[in-house]
Amino acid sequence: MALSPSKIRLWDDNPSTLDFLGFDAVVEPIVAAVREHKIHPLTLSVQSPWGGGKSTVLKLIEAEFMNDESCFVVLTNPWAYDDQDDVKGALIAEILHGIQVQIKDAGIKDSVGKKAKELLNRISWSRAAVAIAKGALTFQVDPQQIAEIFRPKDPAGPESMASFNNAYKDLLALIPQVERVVVLVDDLDRCLPEAVTATLEAIKLFLSTEKMVFVLAADQEMVRDAISVSLDGAKRGDIFARRYLEKIVQLPIALPRLSEADAEAYIGLLIAGRAMDTNDLLKLADHVRSRRNKNLTPLLHEFEGLTVLPAKDDLALATQLAEGLSADRRSNPRQIKRFLNAFGIRESIALARGVKISPAVMIKMLLLEELYRTSFNTLAAAPTQDRKTLLMRWETWAKPSGEASEDSTLPAGIDEGTRDWAAAPPFLRDENLDPYINLAASLINVSMGAQVSDDVLSLINDLLGESEAARNVAADELCKRGQDEQLAALDVLVSATKRSDSAETVVRGAVLWVGKNVALEDAAATGIESHCWGSRLTPGSIVELANSGSSALIALVRHAALDASLHATTQETARDELEHIDGN
Repeated sequence: MALSPSKIRLWDDNPSTLDFLGFDAVVEPIVAAVREHKIHPLTLSVQSPWGGGKSTVLKLIEAEFMNDESCFVVLTNPWAYDDQDDVKGALIAEILHGIQVQIKDAGIKDSVGKKAKELLNRISWSRAAVAIAKGALTFQVDPQQIAEIFRPKDPAGPESMASFNNAYKDLLALIPQVERVVVLVDDLDRCLPEAVTATLEAIKLFLSTEKMVFVLAADQEMVRDAISVSLDGAKRGDIFARRYLEKIVQLPIALPRLSEADAEAYIGLLIAGRAMDTNDLLKLADHVRSRRNKNLTPLLHEFEGLTVLPAKDDLALATQLAEGLSADRRSNPRQIKRFLNAFGIRESIALARGVKISPAVMIKMLLLEELYRTSFNTLAAAPTQDRKTLLMRWETWAKPSGEASEDSTLPAGIDEGTRDWAAAPPFLRDENLDPYINLAASLINVSMGAQVSDDVLSLINDLLGESEAARNVAADELCKRGQDEQLAALDVLVSATKRSDSAETVVRGAVLWVGKNVALEDAAATGIESHCWGSRLTPGSIVELANSGSSALIALVRHAALDASLHATTQETARDELEHIDGN
């Protein structure tokens, strides 16, 4: 490998100023639109699902104007504001501050500062009104001041937001050399509905002002849903939300999803970049960009003219990952980074535990864990002496040679969807995987012998979730399974307590499930007592058990009332619930 194996490989989740994704094709027209001064004001939206690279695009746009004194760029993130009660005011204040700090001329800066102070004073009155309305200042402001705050303002006066736009135009007129103010708004789709609408309302204040450009990075569907929710379920909310966005956003721009070739190049640049200095990595990224623009594949190929080349092993890993990851994962840059980080952590742990395994084999095993967990469980649960035989049958089934003596049947417990995985190199039948499998099984809490399918695991996750409707559906679907499969799934559910400080969600899910299938109550009681007892057993868990109507689960409440090892509040809650149950 190009990297020392003692160095952990991790990739940060921050937006990048290096274009590894071919976003130049998107950034260039956005920059051109910003520089088109005849179009004003202008609002663009950069759209993609979560993790699609929107924040990186904003950083690349910001970099394009770094040395351009005719353009001020303000990067803001409403999701990170401290004051979530007045997002509108916070955004306006950040824009004004962002403009002021970029002015180099001291005289102009002073004049702009005075004008900005006047505009901020308008925001202060607006914020005070918000705080009073929420009751935050009721005991800190005398009635006369409260009356003054809510007194209708002179539309042209210095306290009114009505003439804010005119005052803001006067501020920009003080900076004649600036032709554009570009506000880059990130993470809008992470905000609560009220914050989304407040941000858009703040943007509306600037939309009749020349020189203003807004670039919104967001999943458009999530923003539209937020607007609809903020209408409190009003009829035709979805239609209104769509029209509202169309009024604000003139140019919606969708980011392209990564193709397999793009994903392979992206992974290759990430891996190779860990062993390269910045200049060499930039040259490699330029090489990839050139081949992409010429429609040449693979993108990481034919390196003539480069003095520093990526290691062959790194390129092989990139190819392996691009082919192995599911289509939805390899098309999402953040998902790719998260998988690489999982690989980096696992590689480091294996090294610390003395487990020797090649990176290519480890990646293949990680792909099995990620994509086909139940098949990994089957392999981990197999006796050590039977694993090589299982792998041989598995790989022969995936890629039969046609010899009459070979056993090409799919082993029991293995998902048919694993064919491409098993047929892809490196082949595992001759590898000593036992130390790694045992390590991986311990890290992901695999229960040896308790086999549940991926869809059952998904139902268990729903049962642990916050949505009551989803929990009910999950419990109903689980009850349709055979009793043996339900018992195995119940074991997985109660084992989930190991990953939490509280057993409340596990107990809640088990109680709901037992209510629909009483035959599980003894197994549920045993599992809860084995996995959920001690500090994880909260008063909320006791209430769930007491209200279950199950004699086996109520017996746990009686046990808790007498167990002095439990937290005092948990024990007291158990006693209170028993008094209610026993009618005392």
